[in-house]
Amino acid sequence: MENPPHPPSSPHISLPKSQRIGLFTGGGTAPGWNAVIHGATREIRRNGSEAVGVMEGWAGMLEQKRLIDLQSLSAREINVLLQKGGSVLGSSRTKIDPKNTQQIENMKRTISEYQLDGAIAVGGDDTLGQAAQINDLRVVSARDFFNGVPKTIDNDLKGTDRTFGFETAVQQATEQLVHLTADAEAQRRVAALEIMGRDAGWITLYAGYVGGADITLIPEFPIPEVALMERIREIYEKRRQETGAGFVLMAVAEGYEGVEDATQRDAFGHAKKGGAAKAMLKKIKAATQYETMEQVSGYDVRSRPPLAQDAIFAAELGATAGHLSSNGVYGRMVTLRDGHITHIPLSEAKGGRIVDITHYDPELMRKRDLPPAIARALLESQRQLQATV
Repeated sequence: MENPPHPPSSPHISLPKSQRIGLFTGGGTAPGWNAVIHGATREIRRNGSEAVGVMEGWAGMLEQKRLIDLQSLSAREINVLLQKGGSVLGSSRTKIDPKNTQQIENMKRTISEYQLDGAIAVGGDDTLGQAAQINDLRVVSARDFFNGVPKTIDNDLKGTDRTFGFETAVQQATEQLVHLTADAEAQRRVAALEIMGRDAGWITLYAGYVGGADITLIPEFPIPEVALMERIREIYEKRRQETGAGFVLMAVAEGYEGVEDATQRDAFGHAKKGGAAKAMLKKIKAATQYETMEQVSGYDVRSRPPLAQDAIFAAELGATAGHLSSNGVYGRMVTLRDGHITHIPLSEAKGGRIVDITHYDPELMRKRDLPPAIARALLESQRQLQATV
């Protein structure tokens, strides 16, 4: 019999004293936040350590706030977290500067008052990036103090194949596209749904594919306006000839030529983007004379309870982070790699995972049908063939 495969490499897990571990959530809402808390709390308790909830993200790490005693939650109360949207711990977009002496002193005092041995941060690249910097500089502890669970519905974090909440966001946007189709067909219009995705178009790409969008526009692939108008006319007129009902359905990411609102910037300097669908439809109407209609998906995609698959995935990530923390291992980010949950250095938590040419077809303006690996091989063979001509 063959030997079983070795598990992913990981640091040595010692058996320290019982740990008092703080959990906090930072950044924008994602379906599954509470499921992470569920998984982490259960595993921490199972290992004989103590889990406490720190309120309002990094703000709660800087200034002592009311703690949630996760230890005292009943089995029923913990289970309810699996299907509850939002975060029972609240959130904030507080920015930490590890070189700000006053902030660090405040954090050290708060950690002492909370009596924490370590903490699990659940957030995106801003939240986890700050945790990694604090670990690296050893400014609150002589060892790594934070672990991380990656969170963003945009699915644009490097180091993990998928983030929890993404599947739920895609489902919500897909349903909105399906509903918009009926109206667009009845009114013979070019309809566009604007979907969250400031710098990465993953939600729009997948929702557009499943939701039946004729055209999907994402930030990574600006489409020449002339080509876009030609494609719209082609789809509209062909459909009108075949069925008598000319219409076009578009999925547009908010970051696709969206307008930045400089008056609405968070602590990290990220400006709110919007108006992408409205601006695009204005151009379309001027060029084609077709009637248009716009709908903005907005916060709907991130505020609903998680789908079962997202709840399970988030709980497993939380449990893994809880297992590491309760065994005294910090400085790690739990992650999905090649279908398996494992963990990597927290310092690898970075944004910038965007849609590439193996996923998106700029000629058809939609997601490719081929899986990325096959598409990559096909594109490479085409490139080599062109090079020999």
